[in-house]
Amino acid sequence: MVKRKTGTVITTIAILWEDKDEFRKFAKFLKKTKRGDMYESDTVLFKRILKSYKEVIKPEHESPNNTYPRKTISQEHDQQG
Repeated sequence: MVKRKTGTVITTIAILWEDKDEFRKFAKFLKKTKRGDMYESDTVLFKRILKSYKEVIKPEHESPNNTYPRKTISQEHDQQG
């Protein structure tokens, strides 16, 4: 599992605005409100797209991968001398 703070359920994924605009094109209409049309949230949309993606593409690994490599304890001791 990817490292995270205990009890944390939500994370932020940084994407370019142009990609976000493209992403939001796939949001499903939910209902009309006093303020205008309401569409599904980014969270719901992401989950739906990920589910569809997993039906076509199988993951390369069983467990999630970190974005960046982390220092191991042995590397920290080697650098301290």
